[in-house]
Amino acid sequence: MSEEITVKEIMSSPPITVSLEESVIRAAKIMAENKIGCVIVVNDDGKPVGIVTRRDLVEKVLAKAKDPLRTKVKDVMSSPLVYVGPNTPILEAAKLMSRKDIRHLPVIDVNGLIGVVSDRDILTVAPEYIELMIVRKGGI
Repeated sequence: MSEEITVKEIMSSPPITVSLEESVIRAAKIMAENKIGCVIVVNDDGKPVGIVTRRDLVEKVLAKAKDPLRTKVKDVMSSPLVYVGPNTPILEAAKLMSRKDIRHLPVIDVNGLIGVVSDRDILTVAPEYIELMIVRKGGI
């Protein structure tokens, strides 16, 4: 049953990260090269402190005509980070995504960042959650 599946079973790992000082253009290139919808922003100690998504790039850079070469990810990242643990059931993760209107959740355990789970990952294994995910404003 899909309600027994945990995020660690479907997450993307290892997660792709960028530093706080990285340029938005570099983050966008990393996302394009890896065919991913987000990068996790880490501080100098490697601790996850934020996330930059395609939506952030559109709403916080392009729509505001900011220079992606000069804009740092720390200035457009979403923070504080909304995340789940590896043993979180995918239903709980889907509800959290819907409630927070987000598409990606970093997966963090006692040792730190271990992966990222997306709404697409969840819907691939549990298409019955589509209505829950669509309830979000703006849809999927």
